[in-house]
Amino acid sequence: MPARLVSLLLLILALPAASQHSNMQQRINQRIDQKIQRNDEMNTGTNPSQSNAGAARLQAIHHDAEEFSALSATVQSDLQNLQKGLLAKDLHENLKRLEKLSKKLRQEVEP
Repeated sequence: MPARLVSLLLLILALPAASQHSNMQQRINQRIDQKIQRNDEMNTGTNPSQSNAGAARLQAIHHDAEEFSALSATVQSDLQNLQKGLLAKDLHENLKRLEKLSKKLRQEVEP
C-alpha cells in the first residue's frame, strides 16, 4: 500500500514537471539572450576585462542551464522507471542537484 501511494505521489509530482520541461529551456535561453544583450549594451565603452568577466558569467549560466536540462531529463526517466518498480540509486542526489541548480539559476536570471 505505501509503495502505491509513493508511486502515485511521484507520478502526480512528475506530470507538471514534464509539461513545463519543453518551455523551460526556451525561457532559460531567452533570459540568457536578454542578459547577453544587456551586458553588451552596458559594456560598450568599458574595458575588456569587464566584458570578459561578463561573458564568463553568462557562459557559466548557460552551462548550468544545460546541466539542469540534462539532469531534468534523467530524473524524468528515473521517475518513469520508478512507476515500473525500479528505483535509481542516484535519484535522491539528482533531485538535490536539480534543486540547487534551480536556485542558482533563479538568482542569476532575476533582474
